[in-house]
Amino acid sequence: MMWDVVKNFFMNIFGSINGYLMETLNLDGLFLGLYEQYVQPIPELFKILGAVFLLIVIVLGVISFVKKMLKLFIVIAIIMAIVFFASQYA
Repeated sequence: MMWDVVKNFFMNIFGSINGYLMETLNLDGLFLGLYEQYVQPIPELFKILGAVFLLIVIVLGVISFVKKMLKLFIVIAIIMAIVFFASQYA
């Protein structure tokens, strides 16, 4: 019973904020306008080349991010091992 009241309260808040933002910002219209103005006139070959280039950049970025996180994990594991072994002998 109480759970339904709290749930409905937050759903109503979300609905009112979402409606206000939809009317105020109109992001759908802005994105469609940008697409129609800048992307639609470009020839299809350039769109395909741009999509391939964007895909390559995203893949290389993800690989770079994973490599950095792996290095960070290794450094944190080494520090934790040092602290663990130092605390056992202290």
